[in-house]
Amino acid sequence: MPKNKKFSRSRIKNFFISAGILVFIFSVFIFLFLIHDMPDLNHLESKGRRASIIFESYDGKNIATYGDLFKEVVTVDKLPRYVSNAVIAIEDRRFYYHHGVDFLGILRAIFNNFVSGHIVQGGSTLSQQLAKNLFLSPSRSIKRKVQELVLALWLEKKFSKKQILSIYLNRVYFGSGAYGIDAAAYRFFGKRAKNLTLLEAAKLAGTLKSPNKFSPFYNKELSDKRATIVLSSMKEQKFISEDEEQEALQEIEKKASISIPMDENRYFTDWLIEHINEMITIGDEDLIIRTTLDSKLQKNAIYIIRNVLNTQGFKNGVGQMALVSLDKTGAVRAMVGGHTYSESQFNRVLALRSFGSSFKYFVYLTALEHGIDIYDMISDMPLTIGGWSPKNYKYQSVGSISVLQAFSKSVNTCSIRLAQKVGMPAIVEKAYELGITSHLGNNFSTALGGSGTNLLEMTAAYGATMIDGEKMIPFGILSIKNQKGKVLYKAYKQKQKQVISKEVCEKMKILLKEIVEHGTGKRAKIPIPCYGKTGTSNDSRDANFIGFSYPLVTGVWIGNDDNSPMNRNMTGGLLPAIVWHKFMMEAFNLEKPEEVINITKKKIQNNRRKRLNSLIKTLR
Repeated sequence: MPKNKKFSRSRIKNFFISAGILVFIFSVFIFLFLIHDMPDLNHLESKGRRASIIFESYDGKNIATYGDLFKEVVTVDKLPRYVSNAVIAIEDRRFYYHHGVDFLGILRAIFNNFVSGHIVQGGSTLSQQLAKNLFLSPSRSIKRKVQELVLALWLEKKFSKKQILSIYLNRVYFGSGAYGIDAAAYRFFGKRAKNLTLLEAAKLAGTLKSPNKFSPFYNKELSDKRATIVLSSMKEQKFISEDEEQEALQEIEKKASISIPMDENRYFTDWLIEHINEMITIGDEDLIIRTTLDSKLQKNAIYIIRNVLNTQGFKNGVGQMALVSLDKTGAVRAMVGGHTYSESQFNRVLALRSFGSSFKYFVYLTALEHGIDIYDMISDMPLTIGGWSPKNYKYQSVGSISVLQAFSKSVNTCSIRLAQKVGMPAIVEKAYELGITSHLGNNFSTALGGSGTNLLEMTAAYGATMIDGEKMIPFGILSIKNQKGKVLYKAYKQKQKQVISKEVCEKMKILLKEIVEHGTGKRAKIPIPCYGKTGTSNDSRDANFIGFSYPLVTGVWIGNDDNSPMNRNMTGGLLPAIVWHKFMMEAFNLEKPEEVINITKKKIQNNRRKRLNSLIKTLR
């Protein structure tokens, strides 16, 4: 072989060896950099108690306390075997066979997600979940993922499987303010964890995937279905017998007795507690959270909703009502998710419902942005699109009417013609731009409110017009402090994105004002400038009124949890408009307030509008 060939091969070999060494050194350097600030895990096993959390209104009043839910540390040896097995069966079936990271589980999850076309399964082990959810920051980054993997391996080396299970069960979040299995057993079933039945254990394990969605409080039907899946998985893995599974399933129809004191403010604080980890990492410190809630507005909202439901709602087929009110910064000042929290913890402010004609707000906004004027004429005659013919509620066609008249009379055929002109993709995009996060169908029925959204996002979207086109982002936390007064988080007023031009906002205000002056929302009118829109879904299954009077934007919804129709006379212009009127009159001190649950007995001395504006200074 020629010398030059040998020399060439030698150089190539040396090059690859050198490159390999450099890559190895670089990889080690990157790895060390990513893990250099790993949390101190000494004495981890003893950290069974989670922080107590006190929620305060903006003026410092205690509105909810979650500290009473954090019970003593428990170990798996003191629990029925099926409690920990239920968690393993549904969250990490190979728990006893991996060393912190389940590579087979990851591959299985990737395959199942690929086959399904969307994410249906995760590959994280219990050890990874322990690291990710309870000991690392909530940020989504490569650094945190690497730390999560290292920490999971460290946990498996440091502790036995029983110890890891005990730590996990004592610290994981089960929803409704309950951290840890003992707190969850007490919150949901009024008993200690050691006394849980097999079905109750399956229900708690089922909540871990999504504490709100599968909570026995929020949605009994989904909770039962999830528990059935957990039981089936336990049987498949031979944790229980078929007879034990069937016996547990027979208990599903029995109604659990829960007699735990509840607070109506928990609709609001339950919403907040789901998002605290986005701001700080909850450790062992007791926390004091100052919120945006206005306690007087909140008590008034509770009183009005209960009074209207009791006197007018129930007899007209209305089973529930919800209200949310935000100020010009997006701060939530009042949130009531239903008639009584102790009877149902499902927060209807966050529920996906059909908002009917209230969704036309996005149709008309988009039309105005595409150059259509409020005084332009548009046909109100019947039309058919692909065999579908939108109907008008109590409206007789006259030929052509102005865009202003079409909006005030909520004429469906006019809304569809506008949607045809500007295109549904533009309307859907505008809704997303204004903060709607749920999936919206790209079809004309969506223009009439056929796709599900929630009251909080709809109300904030209307708020954008109130504040001259800036996007309104709802929030509820002003600050988080520890018991020593150290500020761990503070909200700051930030300039939001301009999503509607001021010119279009002014035209939109004319349309919304016409609704309360001469249109379907006349019952909502108050003696100061106000704007709003009614909405009613098919067969009167939902009805709402969303509107604003600076600096408050408020949304009201009525309906039934099982989606059954209300009486056919129940429209957004009736009870929702009436409730909105009553709430806003009190909010601005426009009439002598009624006694609110035996609390507000003194006359309000200062104008509420000025007081609300002064509160906003806390964000500056």
